[in-house]
Amino acid sequence: MFCHQDLKGGHLPQDTLCLTYDDGPGPQTAELSRFLADHGISATFFVIGEEAASRPDVLQQLYADGHVLGNHTWSHPGLVSCLETGGDVIHELAAAHNVIREFCDDGPIYFRPPYGNWRQVDSETGSDCEHSIVAKALAAWGEGKHYVGPVNWDISAEDFDYWLRRRSPQACAAAYLDLIHEIGSGIVLMHDGSENPDIRARNQTFAVTRQIVPELLSQGYRFIALDEVINLP
Repeated sequence: MFCHQDLKGGHLPQDTLCLTYDDGPGPQTAELSRFLADHGISATFFVIGEEAASRPDVLQQLYADGHVLGNHTWSHPGLVSCLETGGDVIHELAAAHNVIREFCDDGPIYFRPPYGNWRQVDSETGSDCEHSIVAKALAAWGEGKHYVGPVNWDISAEDFDYWLRRRSPQACAAAYLDLIHEIGSGIVLMHDGSENPDIRARNQTFAVTRQIVPELLSQGYRFIALDEVINLP
């Protein structure tokens, strides 16, 4: 089911985190997958279908390591503007679904919209509208009954911007640690790839993860899988 409101992890107990990675698979996704598995962490990778289609070996690695593959559309458009300009949002999800479905078990398939873009903005209040035109459009998609979304996030230090500005993974890791300590729990958003080839080539999120995970574990943080965060009837 596609909900009108975002699904987040604000209800999680203190010091409880769920790691999610968007826009891959990227240059070091396989190594990242193995590292997380070695630390007993099941993460969710919201992959771009266009990028994932040529890398079934990486998708198989993620699946074998116990991670969850989520749908992040075929080409990473903003779905609200896509709909408003006559685009086909069902095709965006269906094309990506065809790439990942063999690596998904019988449970729900999770969906995260690119940029978290899901609802129109109310021109009077400047805030998101209560209902989503994207959720309404996707109600016509037969495979949608297997989906849960939109999965949003609670913690993001915008790692992609560090690679865009050629900043170090140490600076990025420090920003994530500061934000995690401030907020305390929730769904963490990072990016193991990008629809931008330049940012993708400079991605160092694996290095960030290698720095923050051992430190957080030593501080008593617990990592849980996405299906432990989002429990819908």
